[in-house]
Amino acid sequence: MDQPQHGGKRQGAGRKPKFGSGRATVVKRVPQDLVAAVDALIAAPRPQRLPADARLITPAANEALIPMALNKVPAGFPSPAEPYIADYLDFNQYLISNPTATFAVRAGGVSMLDAGIDVNDLLVIDRAKTPKHKDIVMADMGSEFTIKRLHQGPDLIELHAENEAEDYPVFRPGPEDVWHIVGVVTFVIKDVRHGKR
Repeated sequence: MDQPQHGGKRQGAGRKPKFGSGRATVVKRVPQDLVAAVDALIAAPRPQRLPADARLITPAANEALIPMALNKVPAGFPSPAEPYIADYLDFNQYLISNPTATFAVRAGGVSMLDAGIDVNDLLVIDRAKTPKHKDIVMADMGSEFTIKRLHQGPDLIELHAENEAEDYPVFRPGPEDVWHIVGVVTFVIKDVRHGKR
């Protein structure tokens, strides 16, 4: 004779997990005077979207402030130097908004020449930014990396070169291709003296 099924753990019963069913949780005792601070920390929004493998920046990185002039300087006619300093500029802060998700790479070709990217230009790439239509991106096309202009829409993903002097194809992923956007190019650093340091 079967025994009646009473008591014991019932599937689906109890408090529902707060952090998603796939994450284990533990119970910890917290000093009463810290409860409000811990609750605020848990409720706070994530500061930024970072890749899962984001890395710590080097502890050697520090400020390097240089004076920044108040006025713009015309490129076509020499202007007397203005003695006015508007502010100080730290390139670490100016070029990098997501330190743990930013890296630099040198451009290896001329397919983006009309976009101002030449061979050996230094590209600052932010992996935390969500790529948008017309962003210049670094893409992993499965077998190679490339820098191209992203064109995207509801049913469209294309990578376009920008160099009218050459004939470059428009890249479109096929059904079997596995592509992903590595990051968004945020700055192009050019050596205008071509290495004459």
